[in-house]
This record gives sequence, structure tokens and C-alpha cells, in this order.
Amino acid sequence: MNSLQLLLALPARPDQILEHARQAAPSLIKLLRRGKPAAHAAGLAGALCQASGIKQQQDWPLAPICAAADGLQVSTSDYWLRLDPVHLEVVMGGLILRPPTSLQLGLPEAESLIADINLHWQQDGLKIEATSATRWYLRLDETPNLRTTPLDQMGGEYLTPHLPRGADARQFNQRINEVQMLLHSHAVNLARENDGRPAVNGLWLWGGGKLPAVKAGFDLLAADVFELQALARPAGVRCTPQPESLSELQACRQALVALTQPEINWDGDLAARLAQLEQNWFQPVLQQLSRGRLGRLRLDLIGSQAVTLTPLQAWRVWR
Repeated sequence: MNSLQLLLALPARPDQILEHARQAAPSLIKLLRRGKPAAHAAGLAGALCQASGIKQQQDWPLAPICAAADGLQVSTSDYWLRLDPVHLEVVMGGLILRPPTSLQLGLPEAESLIADINLHWQQDGLKIEATSATRWYLRLDETPNLRTTPLDQMGGEYLTPHLPRGADARQFNQRINEVQMLLHSHAVNLARENDGRPAVNGLWLWGGGKLPAVKAGFDLLAADVFELQALARPAGVRCTPQPESLSELQACRQALVALTQPEINWDGDLAARLAQLEQNWFQPVLQQLSRGRLGRLRLDLIGSQAVTLTPLQAWRVWR
């Protein structure tokens, strides 16, 4: 393999990952120490766009790419935003967000919620479009003055510092607040609460932009992340689910692999997950580099740092 890019994104803070990795994943620490620092985005959304040759607009423009992948009609002249259903949890100090994947939201539930939200927004000319229960979209005729925070950067974060910014933010925030009041007493949520399931009591706006050109520098993308899968089609790149190990990665010259962990399946045992990744990925990758069987590695610890390594750099044992 000529090159491999690994994106490591687990539901834990980067400092927690590094702390546990010292015991559970020593090869990860070696790769990060021996590599050459590289420019990197703050979150997974930015890393995916950068890897696919997509420039940042006001946001990293994943919304139109995802909308097209979900089967919606996407014009290059329209501005798209993700408006995903979430659960807002009251904790000491404010509100935090639980992502759509934690809701176990069914499509009939989503369609009922969307229908009433669209009725409420009819006079404003806004309409949510969706073919998925947990990926909702807004299509706008004109580009708003609006900057948002990607959903992947919201894990464990208080909402207030990450609300939409820009000249049009107040208007959008007000509209979303009105809808959240509607959701509070919605029949779908009352039924969910009776069943002991979290209410869909919030909406998260992110990923805005116009449809960009996608030009990935890979011939294989491997991930369980929908956003990366959505990027594969316009780039004309083969896409597979995330393999369990490096040895299960399909043969290719240049690959990008997203090592992620869905929050819904996360048991909180960070050390165990890192030990698994050490055995299946980090140690084999370090060995392949050291033996010259891998020509180049880029490793992104999402939210913290990125490094690149060549076989020669992999031998810098003093680091």
C-alpha cells in the first residue's frame, strides 16, 4: 500500500485517549511522537472535507453532499443545512446534546415531527426535507450569514458557546427555540417518554454550504460514518464498512479509514477499546511502516493533532 490515512474519533476527549493509550495502545503513542506534525481540522467533519479536497465555506459544507446521498434533489445554486433531531439534557452548568444516533428514532416518528414543524414554519417559507429518521435538511434559496458547529464536535460540550453565529443567527436560533417548545408537548415525545425513551426535544443546525466538488486522493474509503460514505460517491471512490483490522482492509494503493465508535454502542471502556485498536491497527501499522510495506501514513487524532510518517520516521525509536 502506498499510503494510508487513519482518522481516530472516539466518544472521549483527546487528553483522555492519550492518557489511556500510554498503557493500552503504546503503538499509537509511538506513531504520534515519531510523526511529523501536520495541519489538521478541529473535528471529524473538517478532517473528512480536507481529505476529500473540499474547501471550507462558512461551514464545512457536508449538508448538500449528505442530502444528495440521501436521495434529495440537490442543485449547485441552493444552500443546504443539516438540522438534525437531538436530545438536550439538563446538567449542572447548562445543556448538553445527545446525538441523533442515541435516540433510536423511527422514520414514522420522524415524519410526524417533521410534518408539524413544517406546518409551524409554513409562513416563514422554511421546510425540512428528510428521507432518513435522523438526518434532516433545510434548503435555502439564498446564502445566510451563518456559521455553525459540526455535530461531531458537540460531544460533552455545553450548547451555548456553540450556537450558530453570524448576522442571521438570531433569527435562526429564535425559530429553533419556537420549534423546541412545540416538540416539548408533541404526541411523539409523550409516547417516547412513556416508553422510557429520550425525547426529541432539540434540533442542531450544522454543515451549511453549497454543493462543492469532491476530489478524494484515495481509491478506498472505509468507514461506518455516513458522512464519509456520502463523500465516496461524488468522488468516484470505492467505499466499504470499517474493517475490524488492518489485515481485513481491502487491497488498494491509497486508503482512508475512519476508526470510530458509535455512541449508542459505547460502553465507556476506553482502555479496552484502545487495546483492541492497538492489536488490530496501531501495532500492525507501525510494523508495516517499519518494514517499508506501507509507504506513508497520516494519523489524525480528531480534536487534537495530526502527524505524517514515512518508513524512515517510523524508526525514530528515541521518540
